Amino acid sequence: MIFGLHWIDASIIGLYFIITLYIGVYKGGKKTKSLGDFFVAGGKWGAVVSFIFIFASAIAGNEAVVVGGQAYESGLSGVWYWWSFLFATPIYYLFSTYFRRGRVYNVSEFLQMRYDKNVSAFYAVIAGIICVLFIGMFLLAIAKIITSMTSFSVMQCVWIIAIIVSAYVFSGGMMSTLLTDIFQGLLVLFILCFIMLPFLMERAGGWAALMEYSQQKPEIWNLIDKEKMSLWTILALNLSAIAGGIAAPWIYNWISVSKNEKAATQCGWGHLWKRIITLLFAFYGILFAIYKPGLQDPEASWGIVMQEILPIGVLGLMIVSFFAAAMSSAGTFATTSSAMFSNYLYRKIISPFKSDKHYLTVGRVVAVLSILLAAVSTAFIGSIKEYVKLSLTLLSFIGIPIYFGVFWKKANITGMWTSLSAGIGVYVTVITITMVRQNLNFVEAINPSFENAVFLSTTASLLGMIAGSLFGKATDALKLKRFHIIINTPVGDEKRLVEAGISLPSMVDSGLIGPEKESLKPEVVEKLYDEDSQDKFFGASSNFELRRERTLPWYYPGFFKIILASVSLIVGTWLVVRIIFIW
Repeated sequence: MIFGLHWIDASIIGLYFIITLYIGVYKGGKKTKSLGDFFVAGGKWGAVVSFIFIFASAIAGNEAVVVGGQAYESGLSGVWYWWSFLFATPIYYLFSTYFRRGRVYNVSEFLQMRYDKNVSAFYAVIAGIICVLFIGMFLLAIAKIITSMTSFSVMQCVWIIAIIVSAYVFSGGMMSTLLTDIFQGLLVLFILCFIMLPFLMERAGGWAALMEYSQQKPEIWNLIDKEKMSLWTILALNLSAIAGGIAAPWIYNWISVSKNEKAATQCGWGHLWKRIITLLFAFYGILFAIYKPGLQDPEASWGIVMQEILPIGVLGLMIVSFFAAAMSSAGTFATTSSAMFSNYLYRKIISPFKSDKHYLTVGRVVAVLSILLAAVSTAFIGSIKEYVKLSLTLLSFIGIPIYFGVFWKKANITGMWTSLSAGIGVYVTVITITMVRQNLNFVEAINPSFENAVFLSTTASLLGMIAGSLFGKATDALKLKRFHIIINTPVGDEKRLVEAGISLPSMVDSGLIGPEKESLKPEVVEKLYDEDSQDKFFGASSNFELRRERTLPWYYPGFFKIILASVSLIVGTWLVVRIIFIW
């Protein structure tokens, strides 16, 4: 036995680490030559690679732990912890063109193009912290599984994963992560999702046992549970995801790895497939409850059951797939966190005008520090559901300025500051009231405050954005038109941006223009903006900037298809489980 595992299982895990480190450290490091390589993997990947990368990065293993654990307790309704982002999926699709056309390497730079440096720096701090929280969640989720099957403690598992991911993220950032994710994504898709199901079905008693359990507890197939997953909680989870999902900083970087708008929309389709797989995790949780009832910590059910039912070799593959899920996601989130702190705060504000080599080194160090801080956070936050709710409440109000900045001409700096201030102020107030009333600390107060914190802070943020924009100073007309020209210029048609004197990081990295300071040509900007305005849905003079995409005839039909697919997933699930298990 090696660390509590059979030598064959331990050998499979060791081989996986060797392959991952080879791809990430050697191959990824070799391909990383610029800031664009480090933060968006060069921005040159097609639809298939983009889909695998996004799916691998989005499935972190924590979904299996949280959804499976919640379904163990409340049945199918546990799926909402990750189905909450189901209706954010069409938003990812919609924004894929705007973010890919931004031609910058992080969402703070994107916000600076529309607003200003100060609010973008403030966002970078919040976004960087959220990335660290998510990495901590990934580490804790996998540690809870691995510690159930080995002689390692939770914290030892956390630090093993942290050190390995740090090695290849330091070498190549997003390039290393993308290359390893092609390998790790296939492990997640085929092994993590499906390999244990036949073994679990057999040990749980097969189809007959499942039908008998369903007759005894038909409520397990409800999508709403009044005690464990109420309608109020489901609505709060969905509002948080819809309002704030687009502000999740990693979404921008995931989209930016793609070579064009078509490939970028895989951010939507990859996430939709994740929601389908999440449904499978809820099914696993119900089977766990049949096979192993009475567990004190349902979040540990995966590890306990895996160790008991999986044969030698298969157990090793399953452990590897969980490592792959966590490490693929931790890498992308660490690089995104670094983009916030090093590529924006440090490069743009704290220490500008240094060489790209200097910023690349700083980016590597900050990415590693993000992983190490996340590992430390697991000593203070013991439940994955606490990580989920803390992160979602922070996201719920910071997405509002992005929506308004892209679609409403009147949105301005005053509106963004008012929106963020109102959202944060209300959020802190709600948490503080709960802390005082129930004698809890901050983390403990998140769960009982969650619904009120989401609804009230999001509403305050929305009202603050509108009021601040209406009464604040209007955005400089040239700055505003420059922004809309950029996000409405198709990838591959950068010559029109060059004609306007616009300079963007990806244009410099690709050799399209030199590194010289931007020299904007106002008359060309005006001309191009007027041309683009003819495609506005509500008229050329409208304050609403939503436009037709004449060069992308597939774009809006695809948007409605992904909305229909999202709705169909819910309706279809509700109908199928009733036909099979209830009616």
